[in-house]
Amino acid sequence: MLMNTKTYIVRNKKRHYAPIHKTLITWGLVGLLFFLPMMVNAQTFNSPIRLSAKSNLLYDVALMPNIGIEIAVGNQFTIAASGTYGWLEGWPWHKNIRVVTGDIGVNYWFGKDTNQLMHRGFHIGPYAAVYRYDFLFGDEGQQAKANWGAGVALGYSVPVSPEISFDFSLGLGYVGGKYKEYDVVNDVFERFVWKADKVRHYIGPTKLEVALVWHLFGPKKKGGER
Repeated sequence: MLMNTKTYIVRNKKRHYAPIHKTLITWGLVGLLFFLPMMVNAQTFNSPIRLSAKSNLLYDVALMPNIGIEIAVGNQFTIAASGTYGWLEGWPWHKNIRVVTGDIGVNYWFGKDTNQLMHRGFHIGPYAAVYRYDFLFGDEGQQAKANWGAGVALGYSVPVSPEISFDFSLGLGYVGGKYKEYDVVNDVFERFVWKADKVRHYIGPTKLEVALVWHLFGPKKKGGER
C-alpha cells in the first residue's frame, strides 16, 4: 500500500495513514451519480458502444503509469475517468515521489459528426479529482492522504488512424485539502519527523494531458472502417 512505509514521530506517538482506495471509490461513485442523470436524455440507446482507452504520455515519460477510459453518452457527450500511480526513488533531483490520483469528468464535444466523436475536434467539460502524494526533496517533504480538486478542461483531439488519435487538454481549477510537512533526521537511524499541519488552497492549472488514445469500439463505415 502506498505511503505506509514512513513512521512520523510527534509527541512520542506514531502515526500512520489509512489506505486511499475508499476515498477513490467514494469520489468515483459520487461523480457518476451526479453527472450520469444529466446525460440520460441525450442518450441514443440504439447507437453502438463507443469506448476509448488512453494514456497520458507526460506521465509515461515521468515513469508514472496511468490509464484512462472514455465512453460516449449520446452524440456529443462523453464520460471519462483515469488513474495514476507513481513510486519513484533515488533520482538526482529528489529522494522520492509517490503519487496516487484518480479523476472523473464529463466532456462536451463541439463537432456535429457523430463518427468523429472522441476522434477529432474540441471538447470542454468539468472534472473532479482526488490526490494522494508524498514528495521528498532533500531533507524536507510534504505528504497528503487525500486532497481533492475540481475544474474545467478544454481539449482538442486529432486522429492519426481510425484506431489511434492524440488528445491535448489543459484544465484550470482548484486543489485543496490538508497536508503535512516533515523533515528527515539522520542520527542513529533515519526518522521522518512531522513538522506542521497545513491546508492547501491552490487555484490555477490542475490538469495537463498529451494523451495517446486507442479507440476500442465505435461506429463503423462501409467496409468495416471506423
